[in-house]
Amino acid sequence: MDYILNLILLLVAAKLFGEVSERVGFPSVLGYIFAGVIAGPMLLNFAAPHDIAVFAELGIILMLFVTGFQQGNVDELMKDFPAIMRVSILGFVFPFIAALIVGFAFNIPLNYLLLLALIVSATDSGITIRSIASVNMLATRAGKIMLGVTVSDGMMGLIAFTAVITYLRIGGIDLFEMGSVIAMIAVFMGLFLAMQRIVPWLVEKIEHLSVEQAEFSFAFVFMIAVGLLAEQFGLHGIIGAFLAGTLLARSRIGQTQFINKISSISYAIFIPLFFVWTGLLLNLSDITFMSFVLVFAVLAANAIGAYWASIMNGMSVRDRLMTSLTMLPRGDVNLIIASIGVTLVDLNGNLVLPKEVGELFYSTAMLLVIMAALITFIGLKVFVKTKGDTSANG
Repeated sequence: MDYILNLILLLVAAKLFGEVSERVGFPSVLGYIFAGVIAGPMLLNFAAPHDIAVFAELGIILMLFVTGFQQGNVDELMKDFPAIMRVSILGFVFPFIAALIVGFAFNIPLNYLLLLALIVSATDSGITIRSIASVNMLATRAGKIMLGVTVSDGMMGLIAFTAVITYLRIGGIDLFEMGSVIAMIAVFMGLFLAMQRIVPWLVEKIEHLSVEQAEFSFAFVFMIAVGLLAEQFGLHGIIGAFLAGTLLARSRIGQTQFINKISSISYAIFIPLFFVWTGLLLNLSDITFMSFVLVFAVLAANAIGAYWASIMNGMSVRDRLMTSLTMLPRGDVNLIIASIGVTLVDLNGNLVLPKEVGELFYSTAMLLVIMAALITFIGLKVFVKTKGDTSANG
């Protein structure tokens, strides 16, 4: 009974702090994390990460599944492909290089540093979209480019994540092992392509079943099954969940209200509990001077890369600034990679990262999420104010 009570208290706290966070202009993610920090060992200490670990794991899977489903048809977003790729590539490569430079300066070993650079380089598509909407620029060319960037960033992050995790699991560059892993990934992707033909047929058959919510049950089981299949082929389960979402989005399920149902359940319970779980893991004593240097170097590099790409795309100064600001947010993707990195094991079943290194990386990711949200929030407030002043003077 205590377990259930703690679960209810954590969920209620998540929603309360999420609402407060939204009301002051920050993403609800920060409120969920703060609820975990308060409930965890740093303050009240009435809950521990293992209390909601299963819910948190389902939250990660559902988050990537919903993202894949929502991005299943990206043709419309990717019309301005060259401009999108300039922003996406420079906005990822610049902070990645900045992280490597800072890491080398603080003598972090390369195999650990690759994971750290990946953790801090990925952007948060959900917060990016909300940031663009907050300045009423979704319909502009700059806004449409940034919407396309959220898709391309997701794909790039998926590829980089797979490459780094595979490298860390193998424990170095072993050409035979690396070749075996690549071959297994290729086989899995071949199965994925085959499923593109099979899934629509399956969905059509399931539509004729009389049992209630058959499509919903099938989609949930399919999501878990593809995630498990991905793990059998050396990928992480969340990649399988993402791809499962893209497959179902192209079937007849994509034309129903399914996404509203699964999103409601996911964002009502499981996804908030994932972020509460991340807050329960936080320990401020793990944050070091290197963490602050890294965070500011990465955010500066991110803004410079996005601004440079915007110049190449022929944008106005205002649109360049908006693009730079909306490329800063970090959130679920960074925390997912960080949480996976903390628990990642090699082929022998040993932790890839020493416990203290994993805790440092995780706390650095948390600091990055918070600082990026603050800078974006303040920057966009200034952006809206100056835009209003310009309109009034005009």
